[in-house]
Amino acid sequence: MKEKTTQKITSSARRIVEVPELGGVVLAKSRRARRLSMTITPYKGIRVAVPYRVSFADAEAFLASHLGWARKNLERVAKIRKAHESTLAGLPAIRPNRARVMLKNRLCELAQRYGFSYNRVAIRNQKTRWGSCSHVNNINLNINLVRLRPELMDYVILHELLHTRVKNHSRTFWVQLDGLVGDARGLDKELKKHVLGLTAASECERSSNEARDDDNRSDYGGLFDRL
Repeated sequence: MKEKTTQKITSSARRIVEVPELGGVVLAKSRRARRLSMTITPYKGIRVAVPYRVSFADAEAFLASHLGWARKNLERVAKIRKAHESTLAGLPAIRPNRARVMLKNRLCELAQRYGFSYNRVAIRNQKTRWGSCSHVNNINLNINLVRLRPELMDYVILHELLHTRVKNHSRTFWVQLDGLVGDARGLDKELKKHVLGLTAASECERSSNEARDDDNRSDYGGLFDRL
């Protein structure tokens, strides 16, 4: 890389590169990644997803060639984080115990209505996700869901419940979600405009004509949820 950097090896699948003005950039091997991609997310910083057949040296070269993009978008994401914190500061306080009971009851009600089952549920004050579903069907919900209008809150809950059956965001997933909530894409679009969700991450990918070989890409199914 042209700029002076330091590298910390944390494991065979993860390295942290210190870049002036950017701080620590995580280079992480991913079995889901189809190509090199860089994501900047509020509270999480910069991460480069590296397919297993792509070397860390190639990942550093990719980072070096997109430093301008990273600096520009790091500033944009910092503004989003500031807006998020300002919004939360201006909202009335949530009664945590009451909110947890409300969300757990609604989750149970919707699961029974549509025939879903799940393992454990946790309600947390998350900063970057509205909810998530693990591979063993543990569901996490953001306590700030109680601030949303009821249709959006139900959308998130049903989104996670459906992930107990469909572990990706394939066309099958969206068709089934439409059957549960109606206009799933429309609700998803509305949710992503909500500052509490902090979904406005910036992403930079290596274009297909820059990729070394299609055989170096693994299928990308996405995380079980990134609402």
